[in-house]
Amino acid sequence: MANIPSYEEMQKLIKEFTVPILEKLEQLNREEERKLDIYTNRRIIDELGGYISNDTLTRLREKGELPGTKKQGKWYYKGEDVRRVFTQSKNHSNRK
Repeated sequence: MANIPSYEEMQKLIKEFTVPILEKLEQLNREEERKLDIYTNRRIIDELGGYISNDTLTRLREKGELPGTKKQGKWYYKGEDVRRVFTQSKNHSNRK
């Protein structure tokens, strides 16, 4: 008699197989973004230590201060634009 796994066992095996692969793909994607000097909302928030929100990024885009491109539902920004905007805003807050 063959040992046929149950549906639950198959789901568990699939999860155990796919989770590490998806985590590795996400890591490679983050490394690639850094090499290309491309920022996403998440990377900006992470690098600024959570001191900015998605709403703030949206307002900056709408005002034309932070140009971005939306691809497959995700916003991307050039590193030079991110540094320019956040260096300027830091300089303005230091003057007050």
